[in-house]
Amino acid sequence: MQNKKTVFVLLDGLASNYAKEHLGYLEHLCENNKAAKYEVLGELPSASRPMYETIFTGKPVYEHGITNNEICRLSNQEHLFHLLHQQDRKSLVLGYYWLSELYISAPFEKSVDIYHDDGNADITKGFFYYDDAFPDSHLYSLASSLMCNEYYDFVVIHPMGIDDAGHKYGAASKEYAEAVIENDKLLSSYIPTWMQQGYSIVVASDHGMSDAGYHGGKSDLQRNTALYIIDQAVIGGYHTKKLSTLDIAPLLCTLLGVQKTQKMKLLEVKFKNENENNA
Repeated sequence: MQNKKTVFVLLDGLASNYAKEHLGYLEHLCENNKAAKYEVLGELPSASRPMYETIFTGKPVYEHGITNNEICRLSNQEHLFHLLHQQDRKSLVLGYYWLSELYISAPFEKSVDIYHDDGNADITKGFFYYDDAFPDSHLYSLASSLMCNEYYDFVVIHPMGIDDAGHKYGAASKEYAEAVIENDKLLSSYIPTWMQQGYSIVVASDHGMSDAGYHGGKSDLQRNTALYIIDQAVIGGYHTKKLSTLDIAPLLCTLLGVQKTQKMKLLEVKFKNENENNA
């Protein structure tokens, strides 16, 4: 299995129908078969911290035990960052502090844990913000700066602007649309560079958002999200197969050249070489 490097952008709180309406650059890539798009039926509960753990372990909530946003502890599961660390590969995470509490230390101490740099830890380097309104543009810029100066196998960029606007104004609001459009602009600015740097790119979300500004439940708006993949080995265009949040971990493992855990499901993303699905 070939080791590859991947950028994973986790757009927090992105409802599928608003992705289609406002992510014009990513939709353009799919129309031209330069990217693949899958609709995703999000796992339940459609809440952030439980879905972070599902995304990076490939396990449902009833197995990994992070059942709501108030559970503050380190992951006790075999997760993707640990799999990479076992191979002496480097990861960079720029995201909300709950990721630090799952994979570095818990509880989060603002004066200590905002910046992380430890080659002996499962995550090599990280920046973790604790204000939901932290500017998405700053997060992308910081990622770009670090990626230009240092090598990383796996880069996670986790902006909160879409989710924050959704909670404040609802998914049907102008503010929510503007947050999605802002991320599309940022992605269109950075993705060409990441491609030139040889990265595979995955853009996904943890959950959707209701028009009233909520998530956690089973309604279509709260649960349905979108998944975009930019990789030469993946069949591009629009795919009718609906995936699950459980597909993200095995997808990232496959793109990174990491052996999936036994608990991860069989990947249903279509590769040009179908043997990739079972890698």
